[in-house]
Amino acid sequence: MLIQQIIKKLRGITEVKDLSPDDMKEFKQEILNINFQRHKKLDFLLFVIFAVLLYTDYVNYKNLLWFMEPGYRLLFYSHLLVLGGMVICGIFYALARLSPIPSQQRFKQIFFLFGSFYVTICAALTSVVDQYLHGEIIVFVICVLAYSIINLQRPLIAVLMYSLAYVVLMAGITLVQEDLTILRGHYINGTLIVILAVFLSTTLYYTRIRDLISKKTIERQKAELEQANKELSAANHELRESLAALDESQNIIFTLTLALESKDPNTHGHSERVVNYALALADYLNLSERDKTLLRRAAVLHDIGKIGIPDYILNKPFDLTAEEWKIVKTHPVRGEAICSKLKFAQEILPIIRHHHERFDGSGYPDGLSGDSIPFLARIISIADTVDAITSPRSYRIARSMEYALNELKECSGTQFDPFLAEAFIKIYNSNTSKIINSNPTVAEVKN
Repeated sequence: MLIQQIIKKLRGITEVKDLSPDDMKEFKQEILNINFQRHKKLDFLLFVIFAVLLYTDYVNYKNLLWFMEPGYRLLFYSHLLVLGGMVICGIFYALARLSPIPSQQRFKQIFFLFGSFYVTICAALTSVVDQYLHGEIIVFVICVLAYSIINLQRPLIAVLMYSLAYVVLMAGITLVQEDLTILRGHYINGTLIVILAVFLSTTLYYTRIRDLISKKTIERQKAELEQANKELSAANHELRESLAALDESQNIIFTLTLALESKDPNTHGHSERVVNYALALADYLNLSERDKTLLRRAAVLHDIGKIGIPDYILNKPFDLTAEEWKIVKTHPVRGEAICSKLKFAQEILPIIRHHHERFDGSGYPDGLSGDSIPFLARIISIADTVDAITSPRSYRIARSMEYALNELKECSGTQFDPFLAEAFIKIYNSNTSKIINSNPTVAEVKN
């Protein structure tokens, strides 16, 4: 019962269920190979030792000790018994080496188990014989402790092996040893040695399992890490391709915008100036870098919808008809539709659509008013209007910046957000050169 409790507690150190069937099969194979190699060397060593001991037995025989003390004769028999067992182990070893691969594992197992059981039982018999000579069980103690350290075997097999040797020892010394004090000491020492041997053997066995679990865990984590690295590399590759495609799509759409402006010398550079004015407002209002990026893109693309409007309408040198004006008013919706297919432009679609809305709700295309107009669209509206006023058109000459500022003031609260109109006027009055002379490049706009 005590041994079973020890084994149960030790099994709690490392759960065998943590190993998969394949891992457990690998573990058993590894244990068998280790035991086979160790016992090959150990059995050869025992053969040599007991061959020498047979010579000492012969010397004892020559000195007539066999006849003076029967223990010496019995000692010879025990030595001969061990030597015979080593010869049998040698046969199993040869079979394990020479047999076909499927049979090798079976003979390795027999070689290991037979040698372990045989030698421990012989050690018990030798210690029984030693009661006639020295009254010690030192051979049993050394053998059991050595095998508990050398062997890597399942706890139940270890319990069975040491228990058989223990029973042989206890039965033998009980029959032979007449001194009750010595006998009582042997009972206590023999029991403690067997318990210690089971503890050591079981600990080493489950330690080996724990090492294998750790090894497999490391291998699994390494494999998972390598797989994660492969997936990350693939994701990075896809991201680079996506960014390259994104850059290309941006280049195409920005080029279309510049091409649209280049068709009319009066609107050349319009988008860059709108970017300039919008960013001046953004800096003044301490907007985030993300908002500034959206403003840059929207400022470049806000008039992209004019691509679908005939040139004779865009460049008409006098007033438009009602029908022509109706066509011009479609360009915010057209621009939204064009950019809706571009991933990088998704967040600026509301700005493109609503940059011609008026604060009082009289703008187009949806007639939004006040705060319902996107805030960044209200900024683009002011920047677009200021540049439209200060740039020449086919139907009029360019007006001064003072004229544009006066227009902002008069239309504050009707066409423009009064807060933003006032902010733009303050910026101009405090730092004119920053608004007029700073012209961003297309590369800056794309970023």
